[in-house]
Amino acid sequence: MLELQHVRKAFGDVQVLRDISLSVNRGDVVTLLGASGSGKTTLLRCAGFLNRADAGTVVLDGESYDLQSASRNDVLRYRRQIGFVFQNFNLFGNKTALQNVTAGLIIPRKMDRSQAEKIGLQALEKVGMLDRKDYYPSKLSGGQQQRVAIARAIALNPKVIFFDEPTSALDPQLTGEVLNVMKQLADEGTTMIVVTHEMAFARQVATKVVLMQDGVVIEESDPKTFFENPADPRTAAFIRHAQWSAEEESQEARI
Repeated sequence: MLELQHVRKAFGDVQVLRDISLSVNRGDVVTLLGASGSGKTTLLRCAGFLNRADAGTVVLDGESYDLQSASRNDVLRYRRQIGFVFQNFNLFGNKTALQNVTAGLIIPRKMDRSQAEKIGLQALEKVGMLDRKDYYPSKLSGGQQQRVAIARAIALNPKVIFFDEPTSALDPQLTGEVLNVMKQLADEGTTMIVVTHEMAFARQVATKVVLMQDGVVIEESDPKTFFENPADPRTAAFIRHAQWSAEEESQEARI
């Protein structure tokens, strides 16, 4: 359903993405793993035209878009088919939860307000935030704000949702709230590409796990193969380090 082909991106002299290609089928949950600086977020931002790639193509349902030179109209047409959930929520502070969800329907899509609110209420109910529909972001926890951000994305009925480290700003309890919502979406067949450090989510929910390092994909496989029988020794080292870090964090939490 979605393909990234030969994506390249540099910031100055630093080559962040080196000829990345990735294929996503309808209903897939693809997790992008890797150390900080490996290029995961840059790849996602280029795929969403939040950054312009230096080269490469994205193909969505058979329609091809040049990541370097697509026109503004082409980019707008493409963006109407995707959703994006950021790590820092990006909610409007002067709008309620419901207004944040409906803004993308009323303003760019010219949808009737009553219809937009009906869709918005359904989206908030799906993420367990219907009882907070009239709350402003300042009155919501981080996990609640992120669930509103997810509701905003799903209200647009996108073909695929990009998640950029959606739990990185949350403590463990709130992280669980958000991951449960994402697991529910996965169970419903929502197509997702997720940049994450959550190994348990990648192991239990993903259909494909991709490990990036220094701007290239070094391993790509189903979760069972990735975690139990990795082909690349760098993958095995990454998993060991991730497990060690998780144990350290667990010990600190108990203390």
